[in-house]
Amino acid sequence: MYENMKIKEKLQEVRKRIGNRLVLEPECKSRIEVLKELKYIDHNCILQLKGRVARQIGQHELMITELILENLFTEMQPAEIAALLSCMVFEDKHSSEAELNETLKRGMQSVLHTAQRIGKVQYDKGVQMPVEDYIKQFNFNLAEVVYEWARGTSFTDIMPLTDVQEGVIVRCIQRLDEILRDVKDAARTVGNPVLHKKMEEASQAIKRDIVFAASLYIQ
Repeated sequence: MYENMKIKEKLQEVRKRIGNRLVLEPECKSRIEVLKELKYIDHNCILQLKGRVARQIGQHELMITELILENLFTEMQPAEIAALLSCMVFEDKHSSEAELNETLKRGMQSVLHTAQRIGKVQYDKGVQMPVEDYIKQFNFNLAEVVYEWARGTSFTDIMPLTDVQEGVIVRCIQRLDEILRDVKDAARTVGNPVLHKKMEEASQAIKRDIVFAASLYIQ
């Protein structure tokens, strides 16, 4: 009796695993088609330059890779790059809207245009995420704060620029540094020494004072 019960439990576990694989298989195929369409892999699933770049990125791999290869950041200052890339790590949809300078406004529009393009390719290939939802992932409401922080403004002076809590700002800037380091590595992969240098400068600019000090914010 006990052995029969164990066999039944095992069979149920196997059926569950097979069911999960069947559910995930169409999604996996759709994402492979996205990678082919955007030229991350070729028709034989061989990794291309975009794919090698994306391997360097820890989050939002497609978006960041596209922005790198569009040379969006090459003509920008390190503080501006950090500000734009903050949209990849900031998730509070109910925070106050940032006031951006003209360069950041143009950069934001370029990012959103790229998001629109990627979102449409994904949706057309069967990925079950509406284009609008994909675009909404990228939130620029902390961009002004990050821009000023990267320019050397004190933490006390950046706080009036937003209604976001101090701890959230600290954690976002810490996560942003991870992205800056990923992009720096990717710049080496594509052979862009100018971008590599700017990413190093951007990382150094935000990595200071309270944000990277041992504190309750990072416990």
